[in-house]
Amino acid sequence: MKIYDYLLAGSFLFFVALSGTATAAAQKEAAPSPAEQKLISRQIASIRDPQERNAVATQGTAWLMTTYLCQSAARRALVRLGSSSSRFFLQDDKPESQRVINASLIQGRGQYQTKTNPIEWVTFTWECHLDPSTGKVRKFDVKTTNSVWTIP
Repeated sequence: MKIYDYLLAGSFLFFVALSGTATAAAQKEAAPSPAEQKLISRQIASIRDPQERNAVATQGTAWLMTTYLCQSAARRALVRLGSSSSRFFLQDDKPESQRVINASLIQGRGQYQTKTNPIEWVTFTWECHLDPSTGKVRKFDVKTTNSVWTIP
């Protein structure tokens, strides 16, 4: 995963936070397993800039698990559906767009930019099934919602 993917996701998350719709901190989230936490901590520790590292470390559990555990599996699944490989979000601008059900399941909503029409975005729901003992993705399910929007 390239740094610009994290920056793009971070920029979107910053926008969501500014718009007042980020509620992850206000709600009690399920905790990652020790193996999952180790993988997340290792990724955060690899961020060189201390301010960026701190900003990332203070994100909600759902965002951290989605970004560091599920994003690569999501990319593969979404490319098969017709997404450009780098233009997707595993969240939207509504509350609870990412939810940690438990250490083995994260659910959410998102959107991807189509490869064939770069001004077209498709919305979808997703489930990331994890193996809590390893932190690896067992399965990533995507279901499009038949909602497509274009940038005017």
